Amino acid sequence: MKKKAVLFCGAVWLCTASVYASSSAPVTEEPLSSRQTDFINLINIKNVPTGPLVRGEELNVFSDMGAWSGYALPVNEVGRYASAFIGPMTMDGNGWMAITMAQPVLRVNGKTFNMARSVQYARYLPGRLEQTAANEQLGFFTELCFISSRTALVRAVIENRSNQPITLTWLWQGGVFPKVATCSFDGTTITARRIKDSLQMTTRFLTASHLKPVGKDSLLVTEKKDWVLQPGERCTAHYTQSITLPKEKLATELGKWESVNVERCFEDNATRWNRWLARLLDGKGQYLSDNLYRRIIVKAMITLNSNWRSAAGDLLHDGSLPSYVRFNKGFWAWDSWKIASGNALFHPEMAKDEMRTFFDHQAANGMIADYIGRNSASNNWRDSKPPLATWGTMNVYRATGDKEFIAEMFPKLLKYHRWWYADRDHDGNGICEYGSTDGTLIAAAWESGMDNAVRFDAAKMLRNGEGAWSMNQESVCLNSFLYMDKQLLAEMADLLGQKETAKQLREEAEKIGNYVRTQMFDPATGAFCDRRLGTGELIQGMGPECWLPLWAGIANKAQAKSVMEIMMDPTMFNSTLPLGTLAVSHPQFCPVRGYWRGPVWVDQVYFGIVGLQRYGFKKEAHMLTEKFIRNAQGLIGDKPIHENYNPLTGETQHASNFGWSSALIMKLLLDR
Repeated sequence: MKKKAVLFCGAVWLCTASVYASSSAPVTEEPLSSRQTDFINLINIKNVPTGPLVRGEELNVFSDMGAWSGYALPVNEVGRYASAFIGPMTMDGNGWMAITMAQPVLRVNGKTFNMARSVQYARYLPGRLEQTAANEQLGFFTELCFISSRTALVRAVIENRSNQPITLTWLWQGGVFPKVATCSFDGTTITARRIKDSLQMTTRFLTASHLKPVGKDSLLVTEKKDWVLQPGERCTAHYTQSITLPKEKLATELGKWESVNVERCFEDNATRWNRWLARLLDGKGQYLSDNLYRRIIVKAMITLNSNWRSAAGDLLHDGSLPSYVRFNKGFWAWDSWKIASGNALFHPEMAKDEMRTFFDHQAANGMIADYIGRNSASNNWRDSKPPLATWGTMNVYRATGDKEFIAEMFPKLLKYHRWWYADRDHDGNGICEYGSTDGTLIAAAWESGMDNAVRFDAAKMLRNGEGAWSMNQESVCLNSFLYMDKQLLAEMADLLGQKETAKQLREEAEKIGNYVRTQMFDPATGAFCDRRLGTGELIQGMGPECWLPLWAGIANKAQAKSVMEIMMDPTMFNSTLPLGTLAVSHPQFCPVRGYWRGPVWVDQVYFGIVGLQRYGFKKEAHMLTEKFIRNAQGLIGDKPIHENYNPLTGETQHASNFGWSSALIMKLLLDR
């Protein structure tokens, strides 16, 4: 069956006609999806919130341009809210402002148009939402896109599809959730100020004739009244909705859109998104020739984009939430560096800002905080995070070739690198430990990023100096990261003509490499592991730390082969969903509630597969990639990408719409 497309006001109205192909018709390959309109409903964002903030709800939304708000489509497009855009939801952890501020109500020749029965589609494209309702008499099309980091634009078009004039009355109705905000009305504008924190939402019906308050928190807007529409004639309307955060100037944002060029806004949206898609998909690679993988790549892309937040408060540059669902108060360090590595593939300027944002808050001693928020008083200085900042910066450089960006970041990165040796090397042997500033083990475990990993169960804390503590174990993953850090800093130093610095860093890297190969490999198990300070005891945790030396390029060939065999062993890591955070045969393996004691985290899958590729185990790397993509629940389909997954079943776990999972799935499938 084929679909006949009818162009309507810049959108596609789909009319279905039955066309039966002959059995002798040639089989043609599906063309590769490449443009914005090819990727429809990759994530199901059809939701209607039951309240402003309901415990346990994880409702998916669309956001763009770093906005601190997002929108959904009606949960059932033929239901009560047909053709309305749901929301906005604020992206600061404080939930929904409204179910909708603009539910369309149409009366045709005095009779109410049954919007629900006339729905043809409600769809989510990368960068835009669209809805269409039509019958033989009337067509109604509406679309939403963001035009700035604070404002969304909605355009709606009505067409007389009959051969007779019709008399049309067009209304909008809506309102905020009760007791969430105080509302004020001015002409055809309603401004809702959130009681909790003074966030402001302003909806301006720019083409409407009249707005009538209905109670304290609702409205009824008259767009057209008794308007005669001739056969084939169209009527167009538009409104904007702006969200400004506390202490931001609403008037400045509203002033930008006094006379908005609606057509140009939607044209610019399509141009920008098609350019981003081309950057991702125009190339060669074993996964780019299959639309199944192309759709997953774009799903990852739109996930990253919806987690993008613009500079606000003490966040001086744009960055990304780990997930707008649960981690929606600010930015986390190694999340940001992994996410920037994905964003660099299609939106490199934003990725540069993402790398800058933590260094805006760098401490005098070089330390980088674990977490930063819009209010810097909430920044977490109890611990840092694994040193992937240089890796993230180089990923941005490789996507842009911007040497000035390297010159800007290099001294800050080098200062952060040296901090590890000043505050996290208890015995001064050039091999570091995870630690904390307050002497607590829990903060030191957070610093590893693998919060409750089995290998930390018996760790003790050692004081290094004022505000500097270490675990009593040298971590193989930390020193693999630091080895890579030195190699990449040396590459930067070469780019900047700092040859002596580059030489010194490479010599230091070689020292780490020799130590990891000779002191942190357990011949009895064939795996890399942590080492106890003082006794030299090997701490066999059987987690992803055992393959980080492959990713970094430290292992010798025999060690790499041994680790590969462990990774491919079904009783260890080659489970239904491969490369979990604890061997499935380990007595403390806990795939559901274990967090870092079994669940599959995509960053560790990425490091493991790239490590196998580095050592020539291409077949094994491809096998694990395929197994992961096909068994991770929802990657093929319209579910969101998650924080982690059950290794035995592939089921999704923890936060949805997760950033670093998306970034590293994208990098894995693009082989970049």
